[in-house]
Amino acid sequence: MELLERDAPLRELDVALKDAAAGEGRMALIRGEAGIGKTSLVERFTHEHRPTARALWGACDSLFTPRPLGPLHDIAAQTQGDLLARLTSESNRTAIFSIFLSELQHETTIVVIEDVHWADEATLDLLKYLGRRIQRTRALLIATYRDDETGPQHPLRLVLGDLATSTATRRLTLSPLSVDAVRTLVAKRPALPNTAPAASAARMQRSAPSLKKSAARSVRSIFRRRAFGWPARTRGTPALKAGCLLYVSARSKG
Repeated sequence: MELLERDAPLRELDVALKDAAAGEGRMALIRGEAGIGKTSLVERFTHEHRPTARALWGACDSLFTPRPLGPLHDIAAQTQGDLLARLTSESNRTAIFSIFLSELQHETTIVVIEDVHWADEATLDLLKYLGRRIQRTRALLIATYRDDETGPQHPLRLVLGDLATSTATRRLTLSPLSVDAVRTLVAKRPALPNTAPAASAARMQRSAPSLKKSAARSVRSIFRRRAFGWPARTRGTPALKAGCLLYVSARSKG
């Protein structure tokens, strides 16, 4: 999948991983709106470094009763070691955190925890615990979150403030794609026939799920700022119609 206008954050992650491989662990906090391409960026990064770094993935879920340390359970299922045994036996939290920290000291590792704006309190504690100690590991811990869903009173804000004081922390912001980048992405898709909007949106959704995820927010932002200022002949072009349908498709899937 092609990534446009993401070279700078990829370079920052490359430098952070190089530091981690040398024994100076790092934490990268990646923020951006829903659908802007945080997951696509991290997937590309971990794929590029697959030969030299182990990747462990965990995710926070938008549940009414989230499982404590849900992302760590995901990661433990991948490591299949003492961490899984401790979690299964419901050991005390300090012991679990200590074992996970030890897991990150033996080989170069990329740890990904997605959507920490949905993190339970125990997972937020884990982030704070690791943030204070990550520099003594060989790991790059990447945490992604939606900055448009973390208001001033959101519990994640307190954690982010604490982590920001560490010299091991790197903060990356993904901005919406430019007009030219969105045009480039849309232009590479097959032209949509003159069918009902719902049918066209469904077709685009089936043929370009990666495009939907990475560009939907950018399309919405661009249309809000610019569409009504463009000449009428421009608003009716196939590329802009496709962009509208792309946004509709993305909204239908949340």
